[in-house]
Amino acid sequence: MVSMLQKKVLRDTKENRWSFLAIVCICSLGIALFSGINMYVTTVEAAVSDAYKQANLADYWIYKGEISPSHLADLRSLEEVQEVQRRKVTDITLPGTPGAVLHLHALDETATINVPELLEGSGLDGSEANALLLDSRFAEAHGLSAGDRITAGEGEKQTKWLIQGIVRAGEYIYYAPEGLTVPDYQKYGFAYTNASSLPEVPFNEIILTVAEGSTLAQAEVSAQIRERLAGANILSRHHQTSYRKVADAMTGIKQIGLLFSLAFFLTGALVTWITVSRMLENQRQHLGTLRSLGYSKKEITGRYALFGVLITLPSMILGWMMARYLIAEFLYRIGMTYYTIEATGVIPFTPHFFLSALCVAAVTCGGALLSCRRSLKLTPAALMRPKPPAQGHRIFLERITPYWRRLSFSGKIVTRNLFRNKGRMLMGLVGIIGSTSLILCGFRLMNSINGMLDRAFKETVHYDVEIKLRTPATVEGLADIYNTLSSGQHVDATMALSVYLYGKEGDVQSPYLVVMDEGQKSLNFKDTKGKEIPLPEEGALITLRMAKALAVDIGDTLRAESLDGTVMALKVADIVDFPVGNEIYLSKTAFAKVSALPFLVRTLLIQGRDLDLSKLNSDPRISLVETKEEMRSNMLIVLESLQSFQMILILFAGLLAFAVMMVLGRMNYYERIRELATLKVLGFYENEMKRLVLRETIWITVFGLPFGYILGSLLLGVIVDQATTPDLEILPMIDLSSIAVGFAFMLGFTMLVNFMMGRQFKKVDMVASLKSVE
Repeated sequence: MVSMLQKKVLRDTKENRWSFLAIVCICSLGIALFSGINMYVTTVEAAVSDAYKQANLADYWIYKGEISPSHLADLRSLEEVQEVQRRKVTDITLPGTPGAVLHLHALDETATINVPELLEGSGLDGSEANALLLDSRFAEAHGLSAGDRITAGEGEKQTKWLIQGIVRAGEYIYYAPEGLTVPDYQKYGFAYTNASSLPEVPFNEIILTVAEGSTLAQAEVSAQIRERLAGANILSRHHQTSYRKVADAMTGIKQIGLLFSLAFFLTGALVTWITVSRMLENQRQHLGTLRSLGYSKKEITGRYALFGVLITLPSMILGWMMARYLIAEFLYRIGMTYYTIEATGVIPFTPHFFLSALCVAAVTCGGALLSCRRSLKLTPAALMRPKPPAQGHRIFLERITPYWRRLSFSGKIVTRNLFRNKGRMLMGLVGIIGSTSLILCGFRLMNSINGMLDRAFKETVHYDVEIKLRTPATVEGLADIYNTLSSGQHVDATMALSVYLYGKEGDVQSPYLVVMDEGQKSLNFKDTKGKEIPLPEEGALITLRMAKALAVDIGDTLRAESLDGTVMALKVADIVDFPVGNEIYLSKTAFAKVSALPFLVRTLLIQGRDLDLSKLNSDPRISLVETKEEMRSNMLIVLESLQSFQMILILFAGLLAFAVMMVLGRMNYYERIRELATLKVLGFYENEMKRLVLRETIWITVFGLPFGYILGSLLLGVIVDQATTPDLEILPMIDLSSIAVGFAFMLGFTMLVNFMMGRQFKKVDMVASLKSVE
């Protein structure tokens, strides 16, 4: 008995195989999109977390001119402090590789905090002289290995260093020094050595960890440290560049992926639910026959739930394959370009996969079960009779007499069918609206990114070259550099210092405070209404992102605390629309009113093209020379994962649209097969029948496109809000060409499905169709 019911379900599945395959496609895409993104994020987060644990990553980095053993003892006496170590930190240049710099750390004891992972060679035991452990990515970029020697230093201070080992460090998973947005391992790397190898460099850094489970906030720990180490610059783990970059990237991808996946899955789930329910409703006569043969409601319901199982199982397999080998693997290859972590490969399974599979099972099995239960409430005799047609009534458009009279015969039939088959029209509209919104969102996200870059590098940034100094210097001390740049049109000197910025409600941000001359020409500041504004002589300019994060407005006062503990009160003079960067800007006059610190140049901004910068690249005082074009290219690299993700979204949305149109077209055709046979008997030509049936799909698409545009705009607004980081702001941009391409995609899928379904009209069997009730 059970076997016969199972055969019946399998036979029905075979007869509806194309609709069945379309539903499997929709469910597979939903599983793949949600689980694939989270598979990648989970893989990276797990690898990063393991690297932090293995390295015993510091909770705080403390910088001071000279650190004595007594300073360490003072910090060890703090109740919340667990471990403390001091290091020497300095930069050394490599003359053999122009522009290459190593950030060198030196310890006088075995590392217990920020312990580097040895990949090749041997570690340091403290007795070696001029031996170091080199960053693996820097070594790979320069073709170096353990046992090689490199020359570092300037002039008479050049030293030959032995590469004792190749390492990977938890504190430099994402290594992009100040001024760079992406790692450049040809130019920058890090290394570790013994303190005895740098006798002229004082101990100037402390790294410490706090006790696990500590309840003290960052401000409280910093205050305790400053009581014992006055004038120190304190950097917490959450503000350390590598830690923050990785955390921000993973949070952004996870949030955007969740929004895309949710929109995609809701669309697919509703279409699947309606389709499965309609497939089962069309089985009402079979259900009546089975009931009359003695099968119980429980047996029939249980076996028809097999529809959901037959959809869920292949959807899980296909969804997992696409998630693992398409989405997660693709994003993982991009991520491994920037993150220095062990390449263990993508985690094959995560809870997100099973959650998405469970949702698919709930939708498919739930649709089948509810449809069965609704039908089985009737008696077997009622089920075996054809479902009575819905009571006829005039639709709204029929009441508009001038319009209705102008419609052709076929137009009236199409219009009546559209509004009388509300379930089919609802399914089609949901599918079209959802697919259109996702496709448009994908295209317009690309427009928004390009628009952000255009705003930043065409409207806001007016300088052509940026030069960063290793250490701040006076304007007089840079006279020779100014002479080298004399062919430029204009040079602006800026001072920058890291600060902790506290809002009215205790919110904390850690931007750079940038001080510039009031008459600077390098940056074009605009308020939120687009009006150009100068640097004020009192107060600071902050970005809109900073204002939202700190919950402040124009006229409010912020407390800025530099890393050495100096406190400044900054009044918000205005809020500016600044797409890239999240600094706060002060004029020299405004800075002099809130601080007694002297103006020291940290960055030079130069207007002028075709400058000869060859002399500056080898200047030991300069850490970075970057052109505007290089800045834009680096920003594009940072956004590469987001752009790759949007291409996946467009591809999946297109497949969803095609699957939805296929389901809609086949449902429309097979539910009206008797009507088509009747028309054929009456002498209608094939093209006339196509116009009566296939036009419905076209009209549903046309009706859905405007709503898809509206929903896509709302979805894009939410996504770009999540994609906005402290360093860049993406605003929704509307490009008419992208909208036209998105609409063309949907209409193209509709015409393709109509072409495929139109070929079925030749196969209409008039006798079999008209006797199908019997």
